[in-house]
Amino acid sequence: MTAVGNSSSDWVPISRSVRSSITALAAVLTLSCAGVLRNARPVAPEQAGVGAWAKLAQLRSFRFSLSFHTDAPLPIEVRFTGVREQADREVWSGYMRRRTELSKVELRAEGPYQFERERSGWRRTKRGTETRVLEQGEGTFRGRPLEFVGTERGRYRFVFRPDLPILDPTQSKKLVGVMEVDPNSGLPVRLYCSDSAGTAEWELRLGRFNRAGSVDVPYEPAMTLDATPTKRLNRSAFGLATAVVNQRLTRLGWDGRLRRTARGLTLLLGQTKSRRQVDLLFSRGRVEVWQGRWVSAGESTGAGVEVGGDASRRVLLELLLAENERIAAEVRAATPLSAALATSVEISADGGLAVLVVDGAAMSSASPGPGGELLFQDMGNEDDVRVIAALANGGVTPSEFRVTVRP
Repeated sequence: MTAVGNSSSDWVPISRSVRSSITALAAVLTLSCAGVLRNARPVAPEQAGVGAWAKLAQLRSFRFSLSFHTDAPLPIEVRFTGVREQADREVWSGYMRRRTELSKVELRAEGPYQFERERSGWRRTKRGTETRVLEQGEGTFRGRPLEFVGTERGRYRFVFRPDLPILDPTQSKKLVGVMEVDPNSGLPVRLYCSDSAGTAEWELRLGRFNRAGSVDVPYEPAMTLDATPTKRLNRSAFGLATAVVNQRLTRLGWDGRLRRTARGLTLLLGQTKSRRQVDLLFSRGRVEVWQGRWVSAGESTGAGVEVGGDASRRVLLELLLAENERIAAEVRAATPLSAALATSVEISADGGLAVLVVDGAAMSSASPGPGGELLFQDMGNEDDVRVIAALANGGVTPSEFRVTVRP
């Protein structure tokens, strides 16, 4: 199953809710930057050049077109158009011609991966420079002096000796490079490299600064989950449940896409997780730390609650010490197979036992250690404990969810 992001799609990256305030701030900054691009004072030539490329990398987005051709070692022609978004996402669309063979190419990239469209769908590979427009452009003049030669058609012009092995692998051509910079914004708008005979040309044009839009990247899930609330929720309660689950996913840092459906939620995950972990993820997630005591031999065998599902270890819960968002849970991992949950909850050395309860089930007990720290152990491996920590540090959903893992 492949999910491709789309501006009209219901699929939402799991970090969207946490990034909402950042997005709003970015929008303000973008509007401010757009005003600067229109109304800024001209940049002096000595402040442009290489500095222009560094400024380009700070933009929210921009559009580009890249084309080149050469006759050696064999005739080749390439033409692409694309968009770069500041979140390190790029889209490239165009074609490549080798001799008389024409191939259509469509690439999308994000972070360390790139995706190439094939007849069977999107193929994911490790990202290369072919989907990094900043590196391709800067690579033509990196380490080479830029010489200011004047202003032409309202643009600063710099010349340099380009480094372009793709145009001249044998280094037999005398290539000359030109960079054109908008003096008002200080941004590069064109890079052009060629030999005097025109047998090899390379051109990169840049524009629509901060107005190029967003880039959608394919998504290949390793696991698909359908979650249905166990009780009927109104729109407000369902929205709260979705926000809480999204917050948990963000705290965990799981690579996923979450979508609301008519029956509940569908989650695409980039990694396979255990059944216990996904059940905890979609639980109500009410986490509490109680002060308690062990059930004594003379008390009823049904008194108290089992700790960790062990009928021989029963405690009476006497005083609620803290609950969600006031526990400050942290994971302490000795090994990937052994981890503990540390909390900021305080209990005196003679105050009895501390019990960690999740949705009414006593998961673990602990006595104060040095400095009064509580470490709850024997709750599973490191990934299990991380999910419990995410529950403790977040909110509670109005309903638990019944989870189905698609085959």
